[in-house]
Amino acid sequence: MRQSWSLRFGLTVFGLSVLLVAPWRSASAQAPPEKAPPEKIAPEAPHAPVEIPAVVLDGAMGAALLGKPVQSVKSEDLGRVVDVIVDRNGVMRAAVVDFGGFLGVGTRKIAVDWRALHFSGKGDLSKLIADLPRDQLKIAPPYKEGEPIVIIGGPQAPPVEGVAPAPKS
Repeated sequence: MRQSWSLRFGLTVFGLSVLLVAPWRSASAQAPPEKAPPEKIAPEAPHAPVEIPAVVLDGAMGAALLGKPVQSVKSEDLGRVVDVIVDRNGVMRAAVVDFGGFLGVGTRKIAVDWRALHFSGKGDLSKLIADLPRDQLKIAPPYKEGEPIVIIGGPQAPPVEGVAPAPKS
């Protein structure tokens, strides 16, 4: 008798909860949500197609610079290009070379004048050649982002407006 009373009580509570929830649920299920009126969008005026100039290079006519090895004229490994420096006019001024070290240990970045670098002959774009001796690059001041940039090598260039000339030692 006691078990049947608790079973009846449980079923009664369950039934009441279903009755209390059912009207709310059915009312919300029956009423469709209000829809916002569609916005009127004015048709766009026809535009003439815009032509963007482009140049297509054969794969052998161009190469990326970052990561390129740099060697001296005597085929000494000097490092790899890790960045380029351009002036305010967009003219390339220097290549930042991760110089020296062994297997990446003990390297430092130096800025090498772009005019002191060239690709090896016969259309080979796999490496850059520096017209500077390794000993001169060893004493070059390091390149540090956010600090004044000392660019080593290259012919004497006219001073760039707003840039102080490098100190002579």
